Amino acid sequence: MKSRRHFIKVSGLAALGINRKSNAAGPVDKPFIHGFNFKFKRGVPDREIASLMKQLAALKGKIPVLKEFFIGKNIARRTHGYQYGEIAVFDMKEDLMRYEKHPEHQKLVRKILPRLEIGNGMDFFPIGAPKTKLGSANFKGHFVHAFNFKFKPGVSEDEIAELMHELAGLKEKIPVLKELVVGKNEARWHRGFQYGQISIFEKREDLLAYDKHPEHQKLVRKVGPKLAGGNAMDFIPMDA
Repeated sequence: MKSRRHFIKVSGLAALGINRKSNAAGPVDKPFIHGFNFKFKRGVPDREIASLMKQLAALKGKIPVLKEFFIGKNIARRTHGYQYGEIAVFDMKEDLMRYEKHPEHQKLVRKILPRLEIGNGMDFFPIGAPKTKLGSANFKGHFVHAFNFKFKPGVSEDEIAELMHELAGLKEKIPVLKELVVGKNEARWHRGFQYGQISIFEKREDLLAYDKHPEHQKLVRKVGPKLAGGNAMDFIPMDA
């Protein structure tokens, strides 16, 4: 049986999952977030991709460790070729491995594998005191914005961490943010992206209001010059 780890290795990628040898369970009061962006091979029909992603979304009702599960078609202004995104929320880090090994997940992996060109992983515990309702609240019909940060060489870990804590603090300053979690990437195949952000809004237009908010703009002016790259994923979660 092939796990997602094998799935990515066979695709010519390194492992995306967490470090299985770690003994640290992580913060007991924070969920563990797993994100994945899908870029399918040219020639795979859109209808076929959509069917596979709908099957993926249906795993929420089949795998108990999934406390929240968002799947959607990327409508970000710059997709970098990534057509769909996945965000999973677990009670603990070890539940990601249970999800990966579940027979229903592995069955779907065997369908997706031959059609996937590349993927990008983002796994993290939220930093700060997020007071998140991810995994308990109902966000059906909401708009999801995810962003992966890749900082320039020479920007110190301490400076990056300070900026990301400032970003996490925007939840208390910008009312349209229904959820905001930020964390340091623990995915083994991180493709150079050190931190990730997941924001949830009631509607798509609220993302624009967030982008234009003075507090966000002030932070953008700090972060922008230090970034080597970024990867956005915007979508409305599909129904299973």
